[in-house]
Formats: sequence, structure tokens, C-alpha cells
Amino acid sequence: MKAPLVELASVTKTYGTLAALADADLRVRRGELLAIVGPSGSGKSTLLNIMGTLSRPTHGRVRIGGHAVEELGDRELSALRATHIGFVFQQFHLAPGVPALDSVADGLLYTGRPRALRRRLAERMLRRVGLGARLHHEPHQLSGGEKQRVAIARAVVGDPPLLLADEPTGALDSASGATVMELLHELHRAGTTVVIITHDRDIAAALPREVRIKDGRIEHDSSLEAVRA
Repeated sequence: MKAPLVELASVTKTYGTLAALADADLRVRRGELLAIVGPSGSGKSTLLNIMGTLSRPTHGRVRIGGHAVEELGDRELSALRATHIGFVFQQFHLAPGVPALDSVADGLLYTGRPRALRRRLAERMLRRVGLGARLHHEPHQLSGGEKQRVAIARAVVGDPPLLLADEPTGALDSASGATVMELLHELHRAGTTVVIITHDRDIAAALPREVRIKDGRIEHDSSLEAVRA
């Protein structure tokens, strides 16, 4: 059996006396599509930051793509993120005045590829997400749904095996949100492992696996329930 793409073992994250995450165990297999769901303050953003190697745990072990995070220095962690993990956030983080093509190409800045190749790959990805007619549009010329599709294209243009999407539909209307969710499903069907962090129980319930977190603890994992059943 292949090793999990993401593995957390007894992971705790504390800030002073506050435990934002407590004794979390989680395995994510390659090719999965799952939701981590919980209310504000539940610990799901802390869990995302640890899965994305943006934060180190206070206690416990984290492995991403077979790499033990606790054994890596900051430079090695940056390299791991650049090659293994794409991030999508509720806020699009698109720089004002920068066209979509350049925003997506910037997602490849640290790969060592020449500029012309970065732009070709960016154009290909923007066409894949349905924005072939918006290559040179700046953020103020795009709808909310289009901005999120640019952000997703930037996150996956380097073909990372893992995509972490934090409330990807939170700033969108229902129609744009549905379009973004279908795009995430399409990326999953193409082989990307997709983890969606959300407070929306309807989104979570519609995915193949649902992990619920509350008060810093994982209280339900539908994949474990299925095994027990």
C-alpha cells in the first residue's frame, strides 16, 4: 500500500495556554477529495496551516509526500511547498494591475523555468479553467468567480499533487461558487488530491469524505466510520 500523501500523528498546536489543535490524527491518500468542516474557531485553519507546512506543530509528527516536516529546515520546507502544495484562499490575493496571465505565471517563479515557458504554461492553465478570453484582464476587470478561477489556476499551474482550498466559495455568489466547486471536482478527477476547508456543511456532505473538527479536535471522519461499518 502506498504511503499517505498527508499524514498527521498526534498533532497538537498551542498558543500559550490555548490549544488550537489537540492530538489530531489524519491521513489523506493520494487522489482523495475531502472536506474539513467546522465553525469559526474550530481549528480548521490551524489544521490547514500545518498540512500546508505554513506552521509547525507544537507536538506530533507531520509527513507530506513522504517527507518528515520536523526534519526539514525553512529552505527545505519552502521547496516542499513549491513542488507539492497549491493553496487557494477565500480572498483571491491577486495583485492590482497584474493581468491574469502574469498572476498565474508567477506561481512558477520558484521552479527555475524560463519566463517564456512560465507564460505558456500559465496560458494553458487559464484556458483549462475557462478563462482563455481573460488572459490579459486585470483583477478589477474580472468577476469574483473569475478571480477565484485565476487563483486556482495559479495554485495548480505547477501540477502539485496536493491542493488545499480554504473556504474557496466563501466570497462568491451561489452560481459562481458552484462553478468553482465543479472546477475543483474536475481537478480531482484529473488526479489532484483536493482538501477543501469549509464551514459549509452542505459542501462537506456532498464530498466523498468529510472530516469534522470542533474545539481543536477531530470529532468525526467519515472514512473511519466506513471502515468500522
